[in-house]
Amino acid sequence: MKGRFKVAFILLPIFLIAACSAVTPSTSRGIGGTVFKPMVHRDLPDYVISEGEVFDVKLALEAWQPPTWQGVAGRVKEVKVYELLPSGVELVEAPSGAEVWRGKLSDALASMLSSEAKVEVEDFINNVRGGMVEVPRYPHLPIYVASSDEEVVLLVLTINDTVEYKAKIVDATQPLKIFMGSVVLEAEYEAGHVRMEVKRYGGPVTGDFVLHVNAPVDVKVPEPTKIECWVNVSMALSKGLGQVVAPAMLSYVPDVKEIAVMLRERLPETIPIVFDLSEGLENGRLSKQLRLTVVNQTVPEEKFKLCLELPQGLSLAVSQLVVKVVEEPPTEPQVKILLEVFDLGPRLSFDKPVTLNFTYTDELVFKLGIDEDKLCVVFYDEDAGRWRPLESYVDVSANCVCANVTHFTRFTVAEYSKKATALSLTTSLVKVQQGSMITITGNISPAMSTNIKLVFTRPDGSTMIVEVVSDEDGSFSYSFKPEVEGSWSVKAVFEGDLEHEASTSEAAIFTVEAPAPSPMPRCLIATAAFGSELEGPVRFLRCFRDCKVVNTRGGSAFMKVFNAWYYSWSPYVASVEYSNDGLRTAVRYALYPLIGSLMISQQVYDALSWCNAELAIVAAGVVASMMISLVYITPFTFLLKKALRMDTPWTRTPTKVAASWLVGSLAMHSLGLLLGADLALKLSSTCIVLASMALPPSILALRKAA
Repeated sequence: MKGRFKVAFILLPIFLIAACSAVTPSTSRGIGGTVFKPMVHRDLPDYVISEGEVFDVKLALEAWQPPTWQGVAGRVKEVKVYELLPSGVELVEAPSGAEVWRGKLSDALASMLSSEAKVEVEDFINNVRGGMVEVPRYPHLPIYVASSDEEVVLLVLTINDTVEYKAKIVDATQPLKIFMGSVVLEAEYEAGHVRMEVKRYGGPVTGDFVLHVNAPVDVKVPEPTKIECWVNVSMALSKGLGQVVAPAMLSYVPDVKEIAVMLRERLPETIPIVFDLSEGLENGRLSKQLRLTVVNQTVPEEKFKLCLELPQGLSLAVSQLVVKVVEEPPTEPQVKILLEVFDLGPRLSFDKPVTLNFTYTDELVFKLGIDEDKLCVVFYDEDAGRWRPLESYVDVSANCVCANVTHFTRFTVAEYSKKATALSLTTSLVKVQQGSMITITGNISPAMSTNIKLVFTRPDGSTMIVEVVSDEDGSFSYSFKPEVEGSWSVKAVFEGDLEHEASTSEAAIFTVEAPAPSPMPRCLIATAAFGSELEGPVRFLRCFRDCKVVNTRGGSAFMKVFNAWYYSWSPYVASVEYSNDGLRTAVRYALYPLIGSLMISQQVYDALSWCNAELAIVAAGVVASMMISLVYITPFTFLLKKALRMDTPWTRTPTKVAASWLVGSLAMHSLGLLLGADLALKLSSTCIVLASMALPPSILALRKAA
């Protein structure tokens, strides 16, 4: 188990480094040391390998689009990869045609690398201080390198498409030293009349860090155009600027917005000037002003001479030169910078994120008084003019901080103190009736547009979470209708982000009360006829309605329809009754048969309610309807029949129609009860009453005598 753990320790950094090598942008941008880079992808096992187990390493040349110049596309002629294997990792099988060197690191580098690469790499080895060296000119990271006496295996491969070799871990019991593992890419490109030789050193190591050794791009242009001019930067550079690393070699590609220019004459070699073409090229000539960006410190009040080497065919006037100064980002109270600010070149963005790894020392943390729990990678937001944090992974034990980025700008590691936030919350009502609307309003400080969670606690202890978004001024609101009676509480929760601390508001309490019961409709005509609601007949009518009819689903549905019809005209009749005693007496006597019919139907309901209340109310309704019809409608039907002499066979038809209507209404009512359909119950209960009222006259009055 111990061996498997150590292998994971070795292989994981290899896998991380494969992503870290992509820190150098792979676009066709004219920048010395970082242009025209064919990316070599390393495919490693995605599982933990046991000690002694053989595994495959696959190298693939990723697809890339070389730059164009004067309309001619470039191409890759050859890519060489130098694989550096440490002690403890044994080469099992090399691909055919590969060169293999076994020996000391210094001897391997001296024998296998070109002279330019040898100088670059030996500079690193000679500058080792306590196992750490800071990369000159391209200080992406402080890195660890191996000693020159360490036994290594150097494998030289030529890649056209893919290459594989086999290796195995032979010693995973002891921690390996973190050493320099270098991928050396050599590529030659042809683009029209321009030949470009690119040498780049850097990439995967079996440790926690990446080594970037960048050789300049050597662009050979026949008969270049030279322009000399004087630029006064005394006023622009009056403020002291810290050193910012940038390219220092000429490379021209028409379809990009920036080119880097090598400076000569009186300027220090490390001071570059970057052209911003601002899409000003037309047919190879500049149509707009050319802006120079000075990114290094220069002595104030000093004039210096620029010597610009430009490709043939590009013309430039002195009047088109404008100087722009890039200053160091200002410090902020909540940002305590730990490491040097690294400018990773032009402001590029890309789809797939790459990983930036930074390391620091405990001595530096102690010296600056840094809180390691607050460390993160920060970048400078040019548009906002301030430092902003990135979601970072911090390994305090390894003194390592890393973050994924999708663009290049200025980065560093800093202690970032998040801003404190505060939430306030109020409710529009302290007491609200069930089903009524209540509005929750609040505010977050400092003002910002962000996600806020409203956590409601119901009377039974269960919670309901609603997410709202605050406006730019920090305000937010939410309206809803609480469905449960009792005491509710609500609080606002902000979970925090990269720049702000989390916070929670105090709970706001509100009470949901049961809705006030709606007063039952009055029996207007009966009350007017008998003089008071307390009279016996009126109380009977009200009690039969409130205690029996509306307590069933069918009866309640019928009363909704009946009340809508009854109260559309009854108030007018009642008002006339109050003003006419004779009418009141006539109506009072006319209501007695109705009251008697309802008393009988109540007896029917009481007799059947023990079995089923819905069945009982239907039976009571049929009985009441037929008796009311027998008293009030059937006599008029007899008179109408005699007056119109209706004694023909068709008079038998209404009985069949009324009976069929009643049966169909009863079937619909049963289905409405089964499905809980309120609309069906309203329609069926009304039809049952009307069909029942139609039966007595159709049977007694309209039927032809035998």
